[in-house]
Amino acid sequence: MDDVGNAYVTSFYSGLLNKVDLGSGRISETVNLGQVNSVALDGRGSAFLSDLYRGMLYRVDLSTGLTAAVAGYMEYPADVAVDPTGRLIYVLSALGRIYRVEARSGIRTEIASGLKDGWGLALNGRGTAYVTSSDGKLLRVKLGTGDVTEVAAGLGEAYGVALDGQGNAYITSFTEGLLIRVDLATGRLTHAATGLGNPIAVALDGRGSGYVANTHGVLWKVKDVTVEG
Repeated sequence: MDDVGNAYVTSFYSGLLNKVDLGSGRISETVNLGQVNSVALDGRGSAFLSDLYRGMLYRVDLSTGLTAAVAGYMEYPADVAVDPTGRLIYVLSALGRIYRVEARSGIRTEIASGLKDGWGLALNGRGTAYVTSSDGKLLRVKLGTGDVTEVAAGLGEAYGVALDGQGNAYITSFTEGLLIRVDLATGRLTHAATGLGNPIAVALDGRGSGYVANTHGVLWKVKDVTVEG
């Protein structure tokens, strides 16, 4: 999501990056890149997309639509995020590893391993990543040391993850159609939303609402999702 009321949603089978006006629901297509499965914005006019099966990371200039390959020849890049310095962090699902890549040079560095079936990725901006796994776990990864610890389990097929900045993570549970809230300090699970179809991705807008995309082509708005109770 950007800061002017738009969401950017990848369409895996058509390969499109869709821009969605969250006020009107109007959809406009920006670029077509193949089987892109995740997107992250850098806040400076660029989007970064991962292509799961081609093993590529792309940069898209959102004002012109121009695209460029950032990195390639990777084993299933499942999700990508941008850290506070503008570098990319991505998780390789098949290898269970996290890498850092310099967006301009494409130089890659492995920073963690041992993340079985890692899929979704969120950064807290303070040197920690949270990674979901399709076997139902949420993992905490210290990017400086590569240390991996389990935060919670029993999440079903966990894919998307977002952080609210208040000590909670929000996880999409694919087969159960749930958005699950995880207390990062205790690992306690609560259902934040139900009936979402097969949810695959989630983002929070900082004003209490969550946006969940599912594999049926629907983008849901969940109001007051970060208000527990």
